[in-house]
Amino acid sequence: MDPKEKQNILAHGQKHGITRTCEKFGISRTLYYRWLRRYERGGMEGLSSQRNVQPPKNRTPKELEDKLLKLIRTYPALGPREIKYLLEEINIHLSESAVYNIMKRLSLSRREQRMAFSRKKLRQSSPGTLPFQGSASGECWFFFITSCGHWKEERPLYIYSIIDYQSRIACSRLYEKLSMDCFEDLLTAAALPVAQNLNFQTRYLCFLEDANLQCKNKSLFEEKVHEILLTSGFDPELHFMESDALPKEIQSLRENYTKVCLSGLIPLLSKGEPLALLKITLQREIRTYNLSHKTRYGDLLLSPLEFHRSFAGEGTILPLWAYMDREY
Repeated sequence: MDPKEKQNILAHGQKHGITRTCEKFGISRTLYYRWLRRYERGGMEGLSSQRNVQPPKNRTPKELEDKLLKLIRTYPALGPREIKYLLEEINIHLSESAVYNIMKRLSLSRREQRMAFSRKKLRQSSPGTLPFQGSASGECWFFFITSCGHWKEERPLYIYSIIDYQSRIACSRLYEKLSMDCFEDLLTAAALPVAQNLNFQTRYLCFLEDANLQCKNKSLFEEKVHEILLTSGFDPELHFMESDALPKEIQSLRENYTKVCLSGLIPLLSKGEPLALLKITLQREIRTYNLSHKTRYGDLLLSPLEFHRSFAGEGTILPLWAYMDREY
């Protein structure tokens, strides 16, 4: 049974009752609740069987793109033909049109685009181990995306989330597509203002690899993220982690928070409620979570904001808009 069928059964149970639903679809209540727990922890991904995703056969290998970008950065005035010749010198053979197509896909087909690209400071994600366990409150963020499945008229719906590892303070928003624009909106409209108000000294921002933002190139993506962060006074190391090999602490953090996000949305999704109502509902869930959701921090039972205050001081508060419903 595919994930969409399972989601339909879960939605039917929310509308018509679990006993009636299990009888209609010939499944046990145990199986229904197993699917529900998986959906609460991981969205649509939780209902899927794990499988390896192969890149398209006609996709340029990442290693080749990185070498081409290095040449463009070094020789920005050169066009596709000259870059083709330079690639041949390092034993990479592409046609002039193939080089041009890659440049175009990376928004580097015009000379002025390449010149601007070459002037940017080259930033690299850190190859080292992410020291998340030793981080202080506000220092280590994780970003991930949860698929909620299909909503009205088969439109997809995603929860974009950023959560701090130590304090567990989090920001989330609903979007209908996978894109860099949505991530930038979450970062600039929610996460960074919260971080500034709470005096976060953020040192690490980690992307879980299944957070597929459909970016054209990882190097360009990193530069864009650094540019956004620097504008707001932050300059963390960027890390990328394979989601199927996460430390158990991070996996547990993600699953517990995802359950919080989906708890109020599941009944509304099954009824096909308006997107505006879904967004407000998620806002309220996150507000309650940050301010009042008690969880264990060693021997202490605190909310995420209470924990951060114990670390940074009682005067720290969330931005004013975080205490009220706000459309976006």
